[in-house]
Amino acid sequence: MQIPSQLQPFPKKTLIVVTDSYKAKLFEANERSINEAGEVDVTSGLQQDSGERESIMLSGGGHASNDEYGTKKGHVTKDHFYAALNKELMRRLQNNEFDALVLTVPEDLKNELTESLHGQLYRKTEIVVPKNLMNEDLIDVVSTIQESPME
Repeated sequence: MQIPSQLQPFPKKTLIVVTDSYKAKLFEANERSINEAGEVDVTSGLQQDSGERESIMLSGGGHASNDEYGTKKGHVTKDHFYAALNKELMRRLQNNEFDALVLTVPEDLKNELTESLHGQLYRKTEIVVPKNLMNEDLIDVVSTIQESPME
């Protein structure tokens, strides 16, 4: 896809990562071209528990209600998501697939995501946009990124 002339080109190979809590869409941008580059998705793990149990056994002999388990499972899934995202981004970095990294993440998860990044990825990060853009059109994502201040 071509980036419209009213928006700035990306002067170097840039990987744009659009995230929410459990999923990331990856886009490669270079000059005026931008293309889908893949996805990291751990939402299949969320469907493993039907929510039918009233309580579960925790290690150490305690119990937790469904609500407590849901919170714990969400945390574990986020940790799993961040690990999977780091692994995929490091693989792409080692293959020289990008020179700059741009992240969009819901505002309440910005610190959590940036703190989970591998040091090499953090150094490649040029912009972190604290907005959930997962459901936005790609051109709107690019526009929002370009309106955001550099890190």
